[in-house]
Amino acid sequence: MYWYYKWPLVIIFLLLTAGLGSLIWRSCLPTKPAAAADGPAANSQTSPAAAMTTGTDAGPSAKTKLRPTSPASPASPAVRPATTPASANNANTATPAPATVPPTPAPKALTAFSRQDEYRLDAAERQLLVDQPLAARTLAQLVLANNALIPGSQEWQRVISIINEANRIFMNSAAPCPEKITHIISAGDSLSKIASASRTTVGALIRINELSPTNQLIHPGNAMHVLTGDWSIRVLKSQFLLLLYLGTDLYRVYAVGIGRQDRTPAGTFAITSKVLHPAWTPPGKNIPFGHAENILGTHWLGISPIGNTNSSLRGFGIHGTWEPDSIGTPASAGCIRMRNEEVEELYDFIPMPNSAHAFVKVTIEE
Repeated sequence: MYWYYKWPLVIIFLLLTAGLGSLIWRSCLPTKPAAAADGPAANSQTSPAAAMTTGTDAGPSAKTKLRPTSPASPASPAVRPATTPASANNANTATPAPATVPPTPAPKALTAFSRQDEYRLDAAERQLLVDQPLAARTLAQLVLANNALIPGSQEWQRVISIINEANRIFMNSAAPCPEKITHIISAGDSLSKIASASRTTVGALIRINELSPTNQLIHPGNAMHVLTGDWSIRVLKSQFLLLLYLGTDLYRVYAVGIGRQDRTPAGTFAITSKVLHPAWTPPGKNIPFGHAENILGTHWLGISPIGNTNSSLRGFGIHGTWEPDSIGTPASAGCIRMRNEEVEELYDFIPMPNSAHAFVKVTIEE
């Protein structure tokens, strides 16, 4: 009777023992990774860019830190982390930043001055103020030689204004300059004789020696300045400028008027006549100097075509005007107009054209 009640307890004990043993056995088996239960996403790997975002500074939450970048939508280059020493292990997978190419410096403009040139021009202008024209001109000529300046540009005008003023002084006073030579007056000399021998004019000798136009008396043994050289003229129609050269050096610049309706011809000419107080002879007329209808001003320099220039281009010249407001405009019938006081200066330095080799060349350009 006692054993009949004991068997249920034995069976319960065996069941408990089997259950406990099963639990112990299952706990000893290896645990399968959780990612394997997540379907197809379990085969995706965290991209290098996502791996680089893990850390305490990557974002506000752990989910943000562990979220991989989808291969179908790569990170924007604007936010892709740059390769740094801390991420050197990913350097071979990170896209390097493009190299920065320094910009190519712009070429120096043809009309630009260097700082040294600016200093020279400033100094040249100061030299003019203290009446030192040769020092001023020397500095300005250095700047002109160092720069390919465009005639009529602001830079060109600044340089030329210095040279122009200095040479105006040399042409109208006894101020010394290298192009002036010294002539010792001999017995029997006269201004006309000296001028003819030196290929200059009496008017030029009067100007540069500060003589009186009404008293041309000179004394043997005294020294005279003579400004000599080969003159030539270049007219720039588009700029309304007449450029006077001594040899190859630009010496003086004058504003001019030209023919209306493009009546001033371009080409190569030579000065073939010089007339003081000219009469104006339009077709069928002869209007004397001083008449109200005479438009030629005080001086006339007649020009004739040479070289390949059309030989029929006759009757043109460089002359003064009684209408100074027309300077800088196309207002004449074809001739080149100058202010009376300036054409007088030019007239005085152009030698008399008495032979073919003495002609002063005039080039008229568009």
